Amino acid sequence: MKIKALTSAAVAAVILFSAAHAPYSAYGATASVDDIAVSQEYTAASRDEAAAAMRGHLKNRDTSFTVDAPTEGYPLKEMGSRMMYQACDETGVGTEGDYLRFAIKSFRCTARSSGGMCRLEYEVNYYTTAEEEARLTEEINGIISSLDLDGLSDFAKVSVLYRYVAENVNYSDDLNDPYVYSAYNAVFDHHAVCQGVTQLLYRLFNDCGISCRIIAGISRDIRGINPDGYHVWLIVRLDDKYYLMDPTWDMKFNGRTYYYFLKGSTDFDSDISVLTHIPQNDNGLSFPDYNSEEFSSKYPVSSTMYPEPGRELGNINGDDRIDAIDASLILMEYARTSGSRLASFTPVQISGADVNRDGSVNAVDASTVLGYYAATSSGRDITLAAYLKSH
Repeated sequence: MKIKALTSAAVAAVILFSAAHAPYSAYGATASVDDIAVSQEYTAASRDEAAAAMRGHLKNRDTSFTVDAPTEGYPLKEMGSRMMYQACDETGVGTEGDYLRFAIKSFRCTARSSGGMCRLEYEVNYYTTAEEEARLTEEINGIISSLDLDGLSDFAKVSVLYRYVAENVNYSDDLNDPYVYSAYNAVFDHHAVCQGVTQLLYRLFNDCGISCRIIAGISRDIRGINPDGYHVWLIVRLDDKYYLMDPTWDMKFNGRTYYYFLKGSTDFDSDISVLTHIPQNDNGLSFPDYNSEEFSSKYPVSSTMYPEPGRELGNINGDDRIDAIDASLILMEYARTSGSRLASFTPVQISGADVNRDGSVNAVDASTVLGYYAATSSGRDITLAAYLKSH
């Protein structure tokens, strides 16, 4: 993603976002008209009302619309960007927030002021149409239903949705095709660049009640072999913290390994250390400052990776005990995958659940765990490894 600071003037704020050569790009243009004094009454009661109206226009994929808003002391040249930022506030709705922010290919805003109010006239280009978004919504609803997420923990839901994207989407090489920047292409054509990949996962998470944000920045090869590349990834909330993930970089492994899954700020790039993620915003006032104290306070990212369960053989839920609950979880996963549904276990959990090391997670593993639990419950002091050798 490439973002450059935007420039505009007091009366005509001309702001362009495009994605011609990178997952996203943004360019600012200087104003082309002189100051104009406007005497007519503007009607917006509040910025919140104006932002809500804009949000509706953006969701409808309206290409031209006008909103009135109080300037509240902000320079007129900033109002077009500031109101776009507010229209893309997080609401917990999958088709709003960052989904909208990354759905816009370019926009132009002309702003005029009178008596502390301004009139903003927008011209917006999108990656998809309203009809395509309606088709996408129907398809995503079907995907979520087919994944059978009912009864799963938030951790398991995150794992299933991440696996779905990693296994079903490929990286696009044709950066001149505007559709590759959209979730629409990721779903229907099964390929996209990082912008479309993260937009899809953002949609899936939010539609399942899981808070997340799309983070813009650059990827850097610390060896200096490859130039910096503009990139986007996500943070997702589990418990009371957010964790980093990069589905685009894990797609190359087809969901078999999670090198960039639920990592912390200090270990995000620990598995493949030659490539690093650097959050930054070159896109002016329409995008967040990802490194600001305000953003980090609202979205606190853990310093270390999520304590993923299943790292101990047989202890699937990570509660430091091997018992009937673990056996039940293994059996449920076996029933799930036997029914051709996507695995809810992460690669780490799959390894921990395959207690007899036969390469599959099935009823035999569940029975073995249950037998071990029965042995230890009767007072027998034995490790799982020793129990496996004796059986």
